[in-house]
Amino acid sequence: MKHLQKITLLTVLFAILFSTSCSKDDDTSSDLSSVEFGFDQSTPPIDQSLINPMLNSTDQNAALIGSYLSTANLMTIWLSYFDQPAGAAAVDLPLGACGDNSVAYSWTTTAGTETFTVAYQICETSDRYIFRVFWSVNGSDFDQIIYAEESKGELKSGFMQLFATNPNAEAGSSVLLEYAWQENADGSFEYAVTNDEQSFSMDILVNADNSGTISYTLDGALFYRASWNATGTEGTYEYYSNGEVVESGSWSI
Repeated sequence: MKHLQKITLLTVLFAILFSTSCSKDDDTSSDLSSVEFGFDQSTPPIDQSLINPMLNSTDQNAALIGSYLSTANLMTIWLSYFDQPAGAAAVDLPLGACGDNSVAYSWTTTAGTETFTVAYQICETSDRYIFRVFWSVNGSDFDQIIYAEESKGELKSGFMQLFATNPNAEAGSSVLLEYAWQENADGSFEYAVTNDEQSFSMDILVNADNSGTISYTLDGALFYRASWNATGTEGTYEYYSNGEVVESGSWSI
């Protein structure tokens, strides 16, 4: 649970209620205005109705799986930046090109003596959409905090990289968290969460019937693996050390 707490602390979002400050751009393309990212806070990567029975279980193994899956779903707290406030208009900002076509939105809010400006850019290439989020504190240069790509095809695949966790943290070139996903033709869904600095990764497979597996890797070595059935009410678990299973069993709720 120590590692789970570290991940959760890393993904504490700086909560701000944005008030809109916008300017118009006569040149900005409008055909990207209806493009939406594949996930949002009401549609997370892992179905919350699958996770809830595990979280609410008195079985510690079920609760741990539910906690890991919930942590993976914390990606959605950053997606509030992909929903520009009502009334936000397209703006012309020096954010750089990221595709054959792009549109950007910006809004500003104040908190105490500080002013925060957020810019959200959507770009398009022949086969994918690119989503970028920047922020500026008290008029400073824009720092990129989120970069994401998602395919245009029927079977979605993509990734999202997080470079900073709050406006007072300097956004650098290092990726703090990366999320990647792939929809497969058999109806299954692959999802991964990685962090190079803390050297962990979570790899999740959800089958078409909602059964699935999760594995947790630390410093390149498998630490934990578990499975669940289609209703999330029973499954298996294994703990590893030096590549060997040191504890295993089944769980049910």
